[in-house]
Amino acid sequence: MKFRTRLLILLLVTALAPLALSFLIQRASLLHVGTKLANDTRTLLNDNAVNLLHALVDDYDRILERDKATAAFVLQGQAQAVTDRFAALPPSAPKKIYFSADYDSPAKRPDDVTASHKLKRITANGGLRPIPVSFSQQVVFLVAGVQKSTLETDLARISDMGDVYRELRNIRPDFFLWQYTALASGIHSSFPGKGGYPADYDPRQRHWYQRAVNEGRMIQELVTDLSTGGLILTLAQPLFSADGALLGVTALDIDYLELFSDWDITPELADQAQSMVMVFHDHPPGPGQEFEVLLRNEQKTRSTAWKNPVEQSFLDISTPELKAIRDDLVNGRSGVRKIMYQGREELWAYGARTLDEPFPLVIVPYENILAQVVSAENYVKQQIALGIKTAAGLTFFVVIAVVILALVRSRTVTRPVLELSAAAVQMAQGDFDAKVTIRSKDELGGLGEIFNGLGPRLKERDAMIHSLALAKEIQQQLLPRSAPECSGFDLAGRSLYCDETGGDYYDFIPLGGSDERHLALAVGDVSGHGIGPALVMAAARGILRTLADRFAKDPTRLLHDLNQHLCRDITETHFMTMFYGILKPNRAELSWLSAGHAPIFHLERGEVKLYESSGIPLGIMDDCAYEDPQTIRFSSGDLLLIATDGVWETENSTGDMFGTDKVSTLLQQNADLSAASLSDKIIATLVDFRGAAPQTDDITLLVIKTR
Repeated sequence: MKFRTRLLILLLVTALAPLALSFLIQRASLLHVGTKLANDTRTLLNDNAVNLLHALVDDYDRILERDKATAAFVLQGQAQAVTDRFAALPPSAPKKIYFSADYDSPAKRPDDVTASHKLKRITANGGLRPIPVSFSQQVVFLVAGVQKSTLETDLARISDMGDVYRELRNIRPDFFLWQYTALASGIHSSFPGKGGYPADYDPRQRHWYQRAVNEGRMIQELVTDLSTGGLILTLAQPLFSADGALLGVTALDIDYLELFSDWDITPELADQAQSMVMVFHDHPPGPGQEFEVLLRNEQKTRSTAWKNPVEQSFLDISTPELKAIRDDLVNGRSGVRKIMYQGREELWAYGARTLDEPFPLVIVPYENILAQVVSAENYVKQQIALGIKTAAGLTFFVVIAVVILALVRSRTVTRPVLELSAAAVQMAQGDFDAKVTIRSKDELGGLGEIFNGLGPRLKERDAMIHSLALAKEIQQQLLPRSAPECSGFDLAGRSLYCDETGGDYYDFIPLGGSDERHLALAVGDVSGHGIGPALVMAAARGILRTLADRFAKDPTRLLHDLNQHLCRDITETHFMTMFYGILKPNRAELSWLSAGHAPIFHLERGEVKLYESSGIPLGIMDDCAYEDPQTIRFSSGDLLLIATDGVWETENSTGDMFGTDKVSTLLQQNADLSAASLSDKIIATLVDFRGAAPQTDDITLLVIKTR
């Protein structure tokens, strides 16, 4: 063998041996990196999915709370409007009423009747036809056998209910399908106005009507819509007159799919995912029926069998593999758990259950979460095999290929990062529609998809803030705009909430039926903060104003009846303290009593007296008795302050409370101010004392000062 040949062999062996060893090491290294990358990606995607589902169900919980609060507020508004109209005299000039038959006649129906593309009626052959409706007028339907001539007074009272429906509907126009009131007398009022009622239709025979009357509270249930044949969620509230007689039931309908319109599941989790709204029953109707599926995010077929009740659906989670989830739900804990259910792995994400309140449940097949991992693993294996096969013939181009690949991959990594950075700046400036386009199937692609899902959720939260602002504006309108004139007295009131809405309340209620011009004064404080206490406060205000004239001479009975109403209508998580007094200017005296609302500050001859209360707060015990009123007789220069505990329990940044002693001193030092100026002085002093510390409780006060 020639030396040249041996040298060539030596050079080849010298070159190929390290190269072959390098190939083997690289192959093992690539397999290791690929496996590690897949495992890391699997862990990352799992953690991301768990965190995302946690965030989703938390958002869904807030959306459900928002939607229920909105619906309850609108329903309460309808109920208040009807009861107010039946508590007052009928109008001397009622508005024109359009009956169901009028809508079937082009000559008689309202001018704005037009076909609605959202509200459609199922035809005999199963098709859908837009329903002609009026968004300016209601429709009135009289049950068969009812004589119109005997109902003229009731018809006059509800003649302007169309304006009430329309104003409440404008809070969220696309959220509600129908708003209506069915009176016990056989009158049915509905909005928007429409025709086409069956001759045998009697709302008093519907399940929602009878259930609301029997339970005596607001109820919710799924029903088949009479007009559209679709599945809807109905909320109904019984109506009672001041003497407790049944007036009827007011209700509203929501397309149940609207409740899922803001539920935004990212595309990689959406395939085969199930979204539900659940309700837990402490006393289930049968085995395996603790958890009722109130709503599913799926389209239901339409039906003409509107008389039949919708069959309830339940989720049986009593099996051993679901024990941990059941324990969480029973104990009111939210969570995300991976389980084996019906032969496949799934992630179950659920919100926190609170009493009979609905909560969200999202079920996602685990294979959807790992789809990217499997795809990445297959891709890595293919690339390794291709590299081994082509390495022997492409050794000369390895370095070049590595350099080119490094350049390409570096640009592939940096371009998405720069795009994400630019889009993040846009979103920080308020552009929630900012998107990125990252087509890669790796972590950056997943990060881009997650980023694209942030904008809609931020927009939803921004809309929620605006909804809370509207709720605040409406609640402020429930408080007196100014103090009334009262002979011999100077009156003022103030209320400062720590959140957008609150549970504090004060009121001036002129009492009729007397020539003495008595004035009822009320100050209340509902436990807690936010939408829930605000709704309790609004309900208490309406009931109190309804009972004030009726029990003008018996405030003890007034508190008793108000307490029974609240015990029946609110949950155990809320109660309300209340001061109620009747100011008699001609006698210069105040008859008062308190349901756990104390102390009351009385400045008399330069000294401050504190009156305590032994009464039990409202909404706790429905059979508690309240003591007879006490009497305060005023002299010239006397001053009375009734306030909520947010005044003396105001804390500064070091945790010190303002205290009742400082309140007494403040009254003594500013006794020469007017009632309005003194109210402003107290609020300003509390703000200065609090300093940089946040306001943690609502502040409400009412000042009575002799002239």
